Amino acid sequence: MDTDLIQRSPVRKSHKPVVRRETRQVWTPEQVLAILAEIPEHVRPLFYYVALVEVRLGELLALKWKNINFETLTLQIQQSLWKGQLVTPKTEGSLRNIQFRGILARVLTDHLQNSKHIGLGDFLFGKPDGSPYHPDVLRKDVLYPAFDRLRIPRISRMCGFHAFRHSAGSIINAQTGNLKLAQKLLGHSNLSTTADIYTHTYTESERAASNAIEQAIFGENCSQSVPNWEQK
Repeated sequence: MDTDLIQRSPVRKSHKPVVRRETRQVWTPEQVLAILAEIPEHVRPLFYYVALVEVRLGELLALKWKNINFETLTLQIQQSLWKGQLVTPKTEGSLRNIQFRGILARVLTDHLQNSKHIGLGDFLFGKPDGSPYHPDVLRKDVLYPAFDRLRIPRISRMCGFHAFRHSAGSIINAQTGNLKLAQKLLGHSNLSTTADIYTHTYTESERAASNAIEQAIFGENCSQSVPNWEQK
């Protein structure tokens, strides 16, 4: 129909299949905190960002030090890692800036000081040799063993890294009631993916969302201070 090869679709509305959406796995703040405690130290900075920043794993693995704006304390999501190749992010809405403050700023400070590969073209969360991690390796060798130690059931296709995104979106909604803000931070292109409640989002709202996630996981008394540090 789109290319004028046929005048009408042979598929009748009554013949369209019913799509049944499965319930997604969502971690509670307490579960997220317990999972982070079980992650080995050498990859824990990455998992802090997986848990606290509303981005896809491929977008995190594609981050390089040049994507960090130290003046505004933002991550610039410009590409994604897919099957070992850097590609354009999933949707137009995926191209965005994400603020990092409080706990995330301190985690990145320590990570910067302990990393050997800190050139502008080096991966932010790379392996000891500087190459990017493979998502399947992180899932099978790091994340799943943490679930097993915590006796968290591993539901097929529902308890991987994407569950952290669903958890972050749920926390933002629960703490702020702003689904439009969650839609922007998650990088959804279609408003229907989350909900169209507000027409605009603001920097202060984004900071409040980041703070809400930290407070939900680490408690009301988590420090929001940002250390003074310079780009190396």
